[in-house]
Amino acid sequence: SAGIVSAQDAAGDDSWKFFGELYFWGASVDGKSATGSDVDVDFDDIIGDVNFAFMGAAGVSKGKLTLGADLIYVNVDDSGDIVPGVNAKVELTNWVITPLVGYRIADTGKSRLDIVGGARYLYLEADLRIDALGAQVDDSGSNWDAVVGARGSVDFANKWYLFGYLDIGTGESDLTWQASGGIGYRYKQVDLVVAYRYLSWELKDNPIFDDYSMHGPLAGIRFRF
Repeated sequence: SAGIVSAQDAAGDDSWKFFGELYFWGASVDGKSATGSDVDVDFDDIIGDVNFAFMGAAGVSKGKLTLGADLIYVNVDDSGDIVPGVNAKVELTNWVITPLVGYRIADTGKSRLDIVGGARYLYLEADLRIDALGAQVDDSGSNWDAVVGARGSVDFANKWYLFGYLDIGTGESDLTWQASGGIGYRYKQVDLVVAYRYLSWELKDNPIFDDYSMHGPLAGIRFRF
């Protein structure tokens, strides 16, 4: 989510509150493949090849505690001639799941700060088919990493607020980190948000990528009930 399953409500309310978020992330992809090749795919190229994508979050909060998870799923494919008369098709499936626990350490009524901890799961699957040669290569890899970080928001006008999020972690990856920041507008039980988000991994023993990152602007809607 824009605030990575953030809770914008004031702390101190002991009733359970539920929230859900749906957002669209115009993410580009870059990095380095396991074979040493540079990868740089703009969002304009990705959006034309998307088969299916889902991006959202859900969670609960009570008092100063928040439990939630962020989910990204994207399936894209592309095809073209690698040499004249020889067509190749590539399909990439990408899952990112980030379950988090947050605890509010500061709340002035106009500004809020949470510390967060949890995990991040990355799954990548690539399927390459060369029809003329009857060849097919199918490989996949996954990583679990522990992450810690912080998130916060500051009200600056009636119903308007700024927010930010940062985490860093390691585990099956050498390093993973994520940062986002943007602006939100509260309207009754709904928040409208726009932001910029960057998500990165330095991988080890992954058959597809050595380095992998997703970055770009996003827009979303958050429901509270």
